[in-house]
Amino acid sequence: MTMQMPCLKNADTPRFKQWGLWLGACVLSQAQLGFAADLVTTDTAFEVLQKQAQQWAASHPSFQGKQVQVAPLDPRITVQNCQQTMQFEQPFSNQPALRVRCAQPAWQLFVNLNTGQAFAPVNRANAAAPVLHKVLVSKELLKRGTVITPAMFSVAEMPAAGMENQIISDIKIIKNMELVRDLTPNTPLRSYDVKNAVLVKRGQEVQVTAGEGQGFSITMRAEALQDGGWGEQIRLKNVESGRSLQGVITGPNAAKLR
Repeated sequence: MTMQMPCLKNADTPRFKQWGLWLGACVLSQAQLGFAADLVTTDTAFEVLQKQAQQWAASHPSFQGKQVQVAPLDPRITVQNCQQTMQFEQPFSNQPALRVRCAQPAWQLFVNLNTGQAFAPVNRANAAAPVLHKVLVSKELLKRGTVITPAMFSVAEMPAAGMENQIISDIKIIKNMELVRDLTPNTPLRSYDVKNAVLVKRGQEVQVTAGEGQGFSITMRAEALQDGGWGEQIRLKNVESGRSLQGVITGPNAAKLR
């Protein structure tokens, strides 16, 4: 029994040469595309946050003219990719803490903008005596969603290396705030542990005052058309007249006309 193997004849014909050149060009093109793909780099979610935060800070009065960086986050916090432009706000005027919000997917977190002070050279002579900072610490276990009050905290002194721009020491600024995570006893309160508490919810009846400081005072009932926290402006509707109003929240289910 014999087997025959097909052989390609006339391999040096013009058609064969043309086919060989085409195949070689395809292989080279694919190799170049693969090499180019290897060179493409994508910013991480934190790097995107960093760039957008710097763009925001460049036009904000508190940070204009300063070189800012987002301070390293708590290792337990993972930044998610945001499919839309992030929104930034500074809820504490005397601290470099920013609230970052993403609409898609919906998430928010607190970050701190570092203007350089936190990276000052370490004084080795004082390394054995860490600087103590006044901090607010919780007296007991506080659950996420708790609207906090000064009575829930005490003032303590402790080292706060790496958290100088995050700790909250002024008990006045926690009024009308709520926790975004559980807080164990004797844990220092940090800026990213809290957010403005929702004092008025959409659909609730709100007592609205007008004329304060102008020699008269009027109180009316209105329906809240959106949620809001202390100091925030929300849309309202007069229950009796149906007229649309703009009010600033002053307390639980309470607001004043602008």
